[in-house]
Amino acid sequence: MYARSHTVKRPMAKFYLDKRYYADKPVRWVSFESTPNLEETKKDIYGKCVPCISNLYEQLQAGKTEVYLGPAYNCWKVVAILANDNECTQVLAEFEREFLAERKIKGRFGSGDAERPTKVIVFSAPTQEEAEKLYEEVSICARRVNPEAHVFFHRGCAELYHELFGDSTGWRQTETIRKPEAVKVILARIRKMLFWERE
Repeated sequence: MYARSHTVKRPMAKFYLDKRYYADKPVRWVSFESTPNLEETKKDIYGKCVPCISNLYEQLQAGKTEVYLGPAYNCWKVVAILANDNECTQVLAEFEREFLAERKIKGRFGSGDAERPTKVIVFSAPTQEEAEKLYEEVSICARRVNPEAHVFFHRGCAELYHELFGDSTGWRQTETIRKPEAVKVILARIRKMLFWERE
C-alpha cells in the first residue's frame, strides 16, 4: 500500500484594496497593494511621498527656478487609461492571475477630476527597469480588458511635476521650471494635498 502524498497548495497572490473602494463617491483615488493592510503604501506616504512633495513645495515657495527633483527623479509610474473603476479592478484581477506571484506591487486607481469620463490605474515602480517590465505586463492586462486602453509610464506625480517640468523623459536631477505661471497653482495644490489648507 502506497502512502498518499500531500501537497500544500499556497494561496494565490492577490491585491488588497483600500476601504475607499467601497465608498460611493464619484471622485476618489483607491490604493491597492499586494501586501495585507496596505503596509508598503502607508510606509511610503510619510517615508517617501510627503518628504518628496515637501521638497518641491519648499523650493517653489523660495522662488527657485532650478528645482532639485529629489525622490521624484527615480519614482516611476505605469499608467493605464480605462473607462471606469470596474475596468480597473478587472486589470488587477488579470495581473494577479498572470504576473503578480510573490512580488510586492502597489498603486492606485480612480480619478481626481469629476469632469473626466475615464479612470486611470497607476502602478508604482522604484526603477526605470521595473517600470519597463510593468509597462509590458500592464499593457497585456489592460488590453485584454479594454482593447482601446492607453498605457504609458513616466517619472514623478503627474499632477505636480509635469505641469512645471514637461515630459519626464528629458528630466535631469535638477530641472528648470518650464511653466512659471503654474507655480502658484501647484503650491495651492500641494497645500490641499498635505491638508495645510482645507476646502
